[in-house]
Amino acid sequence: MRYHQAWVVALGALLAAAPAAAEPGVTDTEILIGGSNSFSGPLAFTGEQITKGGVELYLRVVNDAGGIHGRKVRTLWYDDAYRPQDAVANTKKLVEQDKVFAIIIPQGSPPVVATLDYLEEQKVPLLFPYQSSPVTRGKRWIFQGMTVSDRSSKMMIDYLAGRRKFKKFAALYQDDEYGKSFLTAFEKDLGRHGLKLGAAESVKRGVTDVSAQVAKLQATKPDVTFLVLVPGPAAQALKERQKIGWSDTLMVSTGPLTDERYLALAGEAAEGVEGLSLWPDPATSDRPGVKLYREHMQKYAPRNEPNRYSMAGYFAGMLFAEAAKRAGTNLTRESLIAALEGIKGWESGILPPLTIGPDHETQKQGFWVRVEKGRFKPVTDWLKGE
Repeated sequence: MRYHQAWVVALGALLAAAPAAAEPGVTDTEILIGGSNSFSGPLAFTGEQITKGGVELYLRVVNDAGGIHGRKVRTLWYDDAYRPQDAVANTKKLVEQDKVFAIIIPQGSPPVVATLDYLEEQKVPLLFPYQSSPVTRGKRWIFQGMTVSDRSSKMMIDYLAGRRKFKKFAALYQDDEYGKSFLTAFEKDLGRHGLKLGAAESVKRGVTDVSAQVAKLQATKPDVTFLVLVPGPAAQALKERQKIGWSDTLMVSTGPLTDERYLALAGEAAEGVEGLSLWPDPATSDRPGVKLYREHMQKYAPRNEPNRYSMAGYFAGMLFAEAAKRAGTNLTRESLIAALEGIKGWESGILPPLTIGPDHETQKQGFWVRVEKGRFKPVTDWLKGE
């Protein structure tokens, strides 16, 4: 009996001394995060900028200052070329083989939406996806990045139909989750104003020739035509519109298109285009966080030019670092979720003060802009999408 008691005591001591099971992607010296993104295909520039030009830019600042509670943050990326099936394969590899702590800022509604159920089942945090579908809303392990389509639509329609009294609306949209989520939201919000979407033409993902769709929309004589596309076909639509002399409609870009890189593709055909911008001007804004972003870019990536895509990634890196610091030295996926849910009135110096609610959305505002001489110029202050 005494032998048995001594054995139990010894076993208990051994178990007490054994280290707890390690959290995936977290060691005493490192935190590993990563994602699947477009490094080739139609959104290659965006993918490079939000990840390597943005997330990594901020994390270099963090790592040079000693890391987060003594841990350096390392990133790992795979290319999905904007293909949902590749995004799923990459995400599974990151989780099951590479053992990342969290997935950060994947891009595009179709690829992101394809991974949601898997990441929820695996209880892996999906942080700040750069996509617009509202299906991310209110999920335990997901914190949405950019303003989602229904919030963007409300701000856009209330401004155009309410404040500016436009009556006839049309849309040129990408035929996938990205385009359809905006289309559904536009129809709902126009209905609140007693209006309808008069015409809508779809564009298959990967197609750039949109001349037939532009001609059909012109025939319906809309006051406003929404562009719910990726930059390549959107630029082609503007060039085609200029080519046929269609000047009596206001072309309005959705949030992902309000970046100067997209304007460069369209050239002078973009002049006068309006839209909802989700980010301050990265090259000219005097907001303290934007100025710091430019300083960090000049120090760490002087050959890159400030742009809204890299600033979105920079902000994602900043928000991750803030939450990881708040989670404390015992960093777990659960403690990261709790830290993010505890963010109230946080000042980034880039966006208005951030409070994360039960919907897990990190961005709910935008402001109206118009293209003047190749840059988006603010027309309004921040609009609210509540």
